[in-house]
Amino acid sequence: MLDDEKLTQPLGGVQLLSYTLGELDAEAQQTIESKIAADPALKQELEEIRAHLKLHQDVRKVAPRRGSFERLQARMKKEGALLGAVPGVHCMLRRAFLLALLVGIAAVATLIAIGRTGGSLAAPDVIGQIVYHNPSLTVGQRRAEVARRELQLKTEAEAPDDTGAYDAWVWLPTGVSNTYSTIELAQNTQFKFTKTRRVVLSAGFMRRLEVQPGGMGEGPFVVVTPHCQVQVDRGSLSINVTRDGVETQISVGTGSARVYGLDSDRSFPVPAGYCTSVERGKLPNPARPLLKLLLNRVTGSNSLIEATLLNDGFVPVKVRRAIDTENVFAQPIYLLHHSHVSEYAPEGTPENVTRPPEPVTPADRPHDHTGDVWLEPGQYYRFEFDISPMLITAPRVEHWLRLEYRGDLYGPPARPA
Repeated sequence: MLDDEKLTQPLGGVQLLSYTLGELDAEAQQTIESKIAADPALKQELEEIRAHLKLHQDVRKVAPRRGSFERLQARMKKEGALLGAVPGVHCMLRRAFLLALLVGIAAVATLIAIGRTGGSLAAPDVIGQIVYHNPSLTVGQRRAEVARRELQLKTEAEAPDDTGAYDAWVWLPTGVSNTYSTIELAQNTQFKFTKTRRVVLSAGFMRRLEVQPGGMGEGPFVVVTPHCQVQVDRGSLSINVTRDGVETQISVGTGSARVYGLDSDRSFPVPAGYCTSVERGKLPNPARPLLKLLLNRVTGSNSLIEATLLNDGFVPVKVRRAIDTENVFAQPIYLLHHSHVSEYAPEGTPENVTRPPEPVTPADRPHDHTGDVWLEPGQYYRFEFDISPMLITAPRVEHWLRLEYRGDLYGPPARPA
C-alpha cells in the first residue's frame, strides 16, 4: 500500500536545488542541512548543482536575431511540437472579443463621418506653412501679413497653388532639430509640392530659396520648372520662369546648385556668385559670374583708373562699396594686383616683376563709397582711384593691373581696357 505522505514530499534533487536557490523556509533548510552533513552523496550532489548554476551564470547573454521567434515557431509547427497544445485559450478569446468590439466601433464611426461629410477621412500631408504679405519690390522685405495657412503635398494631377496679388513666404521644417528651409515667392507664382523636398514651379519667381540639408537619406532639394530641374543640398539661390515662358533663370548666392535639362541626366554645376539660364528642350548655358568688374583709364589723366562693378545677372545683388568703415572685412574689399616687365638687362634674362597687392582708395571723395548698395540687373557701382604712388618707384615699362572684388559675392578680376 502506498504511503500518502511520501506522495506529497519532493524528490531529493528538487530539495537540493531549492536549498541552493534559497527557496526553503527555516525549518526545511535546517532539515536538509542535517541530511547533507550525514550523507556524503548528498553533499557531492549539492556541489554538482552549484557548479552547474555557476556555469550558466558565466555564459554571456546574447540578444536573439530579428525573426528568431518566427523561425522557431515555424520549425515547431513543422515537427508537430504544437499539436494539441492550446495555451491561454480564455485569454485569446477575450482579446478577440475586445478587438472585434473596437473594430466595430471604428467602422460605425467611419460610416457616420462619411455620411455627414460625403468625403474621405484621409488626413492631408502637411509639410509646412505659407504666409501671404502685401507685395514688395525689395528682396527679403516683408510687409503687412494678409493670411497664413498650412502647406500640403499635392499629386501630379492637382492644380498648383498661386500667390496671386501677394508675396508669400514658405516655411519648411527639415526634420533636423531647429532647422528649416524658407522660400520667398513673388506675385503670380504658381507652385506645388509633390514631396517634402520636391517642388514644381510652373510660373513665376522664387526670389530667394534658403535651403538647409534634410534628414538622413532624404537627398537634395529639387525644383522642377518647365525647362529644367535644379538640385541643391544647401545654399541660397533664386529661380525665375520668365513671363514669356521662354526660359528659366537660376542665380546662386551661396553654396552651389546642379542644373539638369528635362530630358538629360547631365548636370551643370553653378557655384556661388554665378548664374545660368535654360531654354525649353536645350541644355543649360555655361554658368557665368553675376558681377562683371571693368577697368578703364580716365580721359585726360595718366594715373587715374575708373573701376565699374556691373550686375550682369538676372536678380538684384547687394555689393560692398570701396570703403569699409564698419570693419566688416578683415581684408580690403577691393585689392589691386600690379605686375610689370623688367628693365632691359643685357647680361641676363629679363623677368617679370609682381608687386604685393595693395588696397584701393577712391579718389573721388565727395561721393559716398561706404556701406553697401543694391544693384538691379544692368546697374553698376563706379569709383576712381589713383595709381601714381605705385608708379613713382616703378620703371617706365609696360605694366599690368588687375582689380579683385572681395565682397559678399565673387566678382571676376578686371583689367584696364
